[in-house]
Amino acid sequence: MRLDVKALALATGIFSGIITFVIATVAALTGVGQSYLTLVGGLHPGYSPTLLGACIMTFWMFIYGLISGALFAAIYNYFEREDKK
Repeated sequence: MRLDVKALALATGIFSGIITFVIATVAALTGVGQSYLTLVGGLHPGYSPTLLGACIMTFWMFIYGLISGALFAAIYNYFEREDKK
């Protein structure tokens, strides 16, 4: 069974973006989880503990999810094809 690279990439991108947006928004409004986002936010240009920062972090995590999902599917498909030879 082969994986659809585009579908998995988009699904992981959307999922990681939504989860990050929820966490960053809760942290911006209540302060819960702020230490985690401060640690991770230092690696992402433009992040700040605000709602705009939550949108910026969501963008970055969507990109990371997109790339990691595509790589996972491509590597899986490569090895799945090799087993049948």
